[in-house]
Amino acid sequence: MKALTRTRLMIAAGALAALPGLAAAHNYTYVEGGFLNRDFDGYDESGFRIAGSGDIHKNIALIGEYNDTDDLEQLSLGALFHTPLNNSVDLTAGATYERFEFGSADEDGFGLRGGVRWQNADGRLELSPEIRYIDIDGYDDTSLRLTGLYGLTPKVDLVAAVQGAGDDDRLEAGVRYNFGPRLTGR
Repeated sequence: MKALTRTRLMIAAGALAALPGLAAAHNYTYVEGGFLNRDFDGYDESGFRIAGSGDIHKNIALIGEYNDTDDLEQLSLGALFHTPLNNSVDLTAGATYERFEFGSADEDGFGLRGGVRWQNADGRLELSPEIRYIDIDGYDDTSLRLTGLYGLTPKVDLVAAVQGAGDDDRLEAGVRYNFGPRLTGR
C-alpha cells in the first residue's frame, strides 16, 4: 500500500512539474513605441521611446529599449528569461546593459528586472508588474513598474506604463505590434 501511495505521489509531482512547460505562454516577439514623460532628478521632460523583444529560445528573449527626452537618453540591451506558471501568468527575470547620456555625461552600467505577466480570460487585457534595479557608474536606483496592454486587434495593443523610483519617475503611452499571437501554446 505504501509503495502504491509513493508511486502516486511521484506521478502527481511529475505532472505538476511538467505543467509550466505545457501551459500557454505570452508573446515575447514585438515592437512598441510612443510618448514618454520622465521626471529624472528634478528634470521633468517629455520625449519618445521605442522598445522591442524577440524570442531566441522558448524561454529566452532578447530585449531592447531606447528613450529620448530633452536632456536624457537611455539605451537598455539585454536578455529576459520567461516561463509560464499557468495559462495566464508568466514569470520573468532579466539583465541589461545600460547606457545613459545626461547632458554632457556618458555613463555605462547594468540593470536587473523581475516580474510577472498576467492576461485576463478574454485575452484583451494584460498587466505586468515588475521591479527594476539599475547601477550606472556608482548611481543605483530601484523602481516599481506597472505596464498595461489593451488589445485593439489580434496584433495591435495600446500600451501604457507608470514607473516610480527615488529619482526617476516615468509615464508612457503608445502602441505595440505583436509578431505572433498574444498567447502561444507550449
